[in-house]
Amino acid sequence: MTADMALVDFVPTADPLLRAPSLAHTTMLPVLGITTRFETNSAYVLGVATEAFGVWRALGTSVDAPRGAPEVRVRVVVHEGTEHVAGRAPVRHVCPDGARILVQSPGSVAVADPERGESVAYVTTTLAADRPHFRAAMLEAITLALLAHRDRHPIHAAGVARGGRAVLLAGPSGSGKSTLAYLAHASGLDVLGDDRVWVQREPALRVWGWPGQARLTADTVRHFPEVATVGTTSVVGGKEKLAVELGVTRALDAARHAVVCLLARGPRVALERLPRDAIVDALRHGVDPGFDRFPARHEAVARDLAGDGGWRLTLSDDPHDALPLLKAMLGA
Repeated sequence: MTADMALVDFVPTADPLLRAPSLAHTTMLPVLGITTRFETNSAYVLGVATEAFGVWRALGTSVDAPRGAPEVRVRVVVHEGTEHVAGRAPVRHVCPDGARILVQSPGSVAVADPERGESVAYVTTTLAADRPHFRAAMLEAITLALLAHRDRHPIHAAGVARGGRAVLLAGPSGSGKSTLAYLAHASGLDVLGDDRVWVQREPALRVWGWPGQARLTADTVRHFPEVATVGTTSVVGGKEKLAVELGVTRALDAARHAVVCLLARGPRVALERLPRDAIVDALRHGVDPGFDRFPARHEAVARDLAGDGGWRLTLSDDPHDALPLLKAMLGA
């Protein structure tokens, strides 16, 4: 057993089918404004859940979360076991239907069932010991899969905010969303998220973020050398990233006003206005896997976010060039 695996405590389940486990370690957190109950047989796993979602405690009573909304429940059962592979265990996410998500590794399995409002995971000590991988690929995935069905529509965009106003930086993977989010954080702006935000439509439009981490490519070190020392390796969407903790920000209060900014690449930085139809078309087409699970709702959200139009920000090789334009869009 490695030193990391020695940290993964758990209460064993006598039944070989892992029925009726002792889930004595619990906490409740208002993740994206929705009451989420975490239950596990491992103090270590509860620590990972608190590390990932504890930032939401800062909400307190400052946000009027939807009244009467049922809570969701996430259960994680740890058991002694190996992942049967050398190195980091591959984790696969599949959708057997329009609601459920299955998460599977060689030795662990989980299911998120939004219609029941529950997720349950059976995790080996080996996978749990790989803390950033378990957190991103398993725990966060099965939690957010539930919340997406509670009027929290996921949008593939970074979110930067100030004073209740947000700019949603939209573009395909590799367009620079996470890099700009980290730059904004380092410059004192609020960050809703580096790659995803969630849109609530009722009773009024609200954009929720989750500023836990920025997950950056190794190339980011060229512009932000500190990332090499503060980042931890994580695998997101099959790609290895450097995860950097962003900490608690005022962006947890969500943004009630948002404008979409499409990202492009060019020889020099530039900012131009775009009409509403261009924003709607960009959000509707080329939707990456995982963000395409609710096509009808996605269409409505795209129209909501388009408003009276948006922006196109062309990025140069140096992300710092874009900071004055980003602040200008926020009115900073």
